[in-house]
Formats: sequence, structure tokens, C-alpha cells
Amino acid sequence: MEMTIIEALEKLAELNDYNEILVQTNAGEPTLIENEIDNVRNFAVDPDEIFDLQVTGETIKAFDENGYVKTGEPLYKVVKE
Repeated sequence: MEMTIIEALEKLAELNDYNEILVQTNAGEPTLIENEIDNVRNFAVDPDEIFDLQVTGETIKAFDENGYVKTGEPLYKVVKE
């Protein structure tokens, strides 16, 4: 589904009933999902850039140019405490 990273993070929050959840990128420390949304808004080169993403209750993954989910680490994953 095509969406921005912010839309994907908001969908991830919705799927987790808007509970305070921690998300982790494949390169970073866990952070509250609200903080990550703010980080994308404030620091992304283009926060409105559209990506082809899959959002589940646990992860956000990107699709490649052929429509397949990219293998490897997801863009974001929910960190369970």
C-alpha cells in the first residue's frame, strides 16, 4: 500500500490500540512511536515521500520495485518489553 512513513507509523499505532509502544529501526535504539513520528516530521528530507509499505501489528516493511516484500530487517518493528 502506498503511504508516507508517518502514515505507516500512525497505522502501526492504530493496530496496537494507540498504546505506548516502542519501535525500533534496523539502525537505531527503541523509541516511543510518538517520538519517531515527530523525528520523521522534523528531520526527514521529504516527510511526504510516498513508499510502497506493508504495515502489520508488529512491523513496517517495504516492497521492492517488483512488488515483493524486501527481505532482511523491517523498516520498523515493535519492541516488546
